[in-house]
Amino acid sequence: MTARRMPRVALALALLAVPMQRAAGQGAIAQAPAGAEPVWTRITYISGETIYLEVGGRNGLTERSTLDVVRAGATIARLRVTALSSSRAACEILPPVTEVAVGDSVRFLPTAAAPPPVVATERTVTTARPRATAPLRGRLGIRYLVIDADGGGFTQPAYDLRLDGDRLGGTAFGVSADVRAQRTQFANSGSGTPRAANNATRVYQAAVSWTGARSGLRVTAGRQMAGALTSVGLFDGIGVDLDRARWSTGGFVGSQPDDRSFGLSGRVREQGIYGGVHTRRTSGQSLALTVGGIGSYVGGEIDREYAFARVTSNGPRLSVYATQELDFNRGWKRVAERAATTPTATFASVHFAPTRAVSLFGGFDNRRSVRLYRDYQNPELAFDDAFREGTWGGVSLSAPRFARLSVDRRDSRGGIGGSANSTTAMGSISSLTRARLGFRLRGTTFNGAQSSGQLLSGAVEVDPWGVARIEANGGRRSTTTALGGAATQLTWWGVDADISIGRSLYLLLSTYREFEVGRSSTQTYASLSWRF
Repeated sequence: MTARRMPRVALALALLAVPMQRAAGQGAIAQAPAGAEPVWTRITYISGETIYLEVGGRNGLTERSTLDVVRAGATIARLRVTALSSSRAACEILPPVTEVAVGDSVRFLPTAAAPPPVVATERTVTTARPRATAPLRGRLGIRYLVIDADGGGFTQPAYDLRLDGDRLGGTAFGVSADVRAQRTQFANSGSGTPRAANNATRVYQAAVSWTGARSGLRVTAGRQMAGALTSVGLFDGIGVDLDRARWSTGGFVGSQPDDRSFGLSGRVREQGIYGGVHTRRTSGQSLALTVGGIGSYVGGEIDREYAFARVTSNGPRLSVYATQELDFNRGWKRVAERAATTPTATFASVHFAPTRAVSLFGGFDNRRSVRLYRDYQNPELAFDDAFREGTWGGVSLSAPRFARLSVDRRDSRGGIGGSANSTTAMGSISSLTRARLGFRLRGTTFNGAQSSGQLLSGAVEVDPWGVARIEANGGRRSTTTALGGAATQLTWWGVDADISIGRSLYLLLSTYREFEVGRSSTQTYASLSWRF
């Protein structure tokens, strides 16, 4: 797969994605005010070990907030927020790791710095008590995208269907399915004459699972994510996971889907195993270590063989995440690499919060490709993707109730943007007045071997009733190339409207435009989703 422009709220896996903590800012330690009522929402998407919720900072979450996953009235797992925006959160499962599913209820206490929770919306928060475990949960959506660009454009109607169910009919069996189909009709530049349509249907998940009632054993067959083996991504085959109070283990065997059609393919066969230990759930610092090995083969020849190690430590003040992959080179790879082993895909991130108002963060990233939940792409995100690899560090300051400011410095090495250094300042003010007026500003200066320049962006949003949110955003990126000194300026703006209709229907309308000298494009998008 390659990174491309994607409409909002399309749950897509994109490559070369910037770590979310850089774009979302850093939060303070979560502390609930006295007498606070719990807020309820649901898990909306799962990618590998990352759990996504459509609640965010304005609903009372901060980074490192902890949440309870509730099923049939019982708490089955705990989550910790690892990345945060105003209306979305990415979480990790705290040890002991327990299998969770899309649709599971999640409960948390809002922080003292957050505004009161709003009325239920699909995008934000559900205030209703958790329902009894439904036999089948899911989402059905219809979408329409129009791209009008210099040199041509296209229209793209699409639909998506997502189903998840556990213990169907009171048995130990469950199912998961994620199917997305679209029809792309291209138009020639200027004439508007349609060309041949391109139909595509992709299956991201289609699996049947069996879960032991008390053993912690789970067996899954079909197209699925590789669980703890996050670097594998999607595969067609069988996966086995066993989670206990102090340790976990598992493995898989299967083949990669065809990289173009997403159809079944036996060309690339792969297998892997993992094992891990973790501390028991406590109110203090938790620690987890996972190691494993993965091999992939094409026609009997080595594609890649590598081991990985991952360390996670979470506490009220200090959070650490680090992962390392080590390739083992045999045969033709030994000749090509000229070494028996090659360290690859190093990533480390550290957050330290000495007080509620101050957060220090830093890290290192040399991963060549990263899969991340991404609901759309614009020039600001494309800029961050280009300079993702390297080291960074910064500080975030948060004031009570509504204000936050962060500054970071990044030294990029490698990646598609080449060597460069940049300084970024971001500020946000939220929940002003009864209309929930909010502002967000960002400024970045960068200087590199290939180019230098500045990026400025901002947004203003309003959510007066808790069921309709309107945001206007835009920015400008000025770049001067190192060779020849040519200067370019890219400008963009967009307007989004998120509207909840009742408790299950969700409508999104969006328009986006970018332009520079000699080139412009406009994207218009609409979607209607029904969740059950």
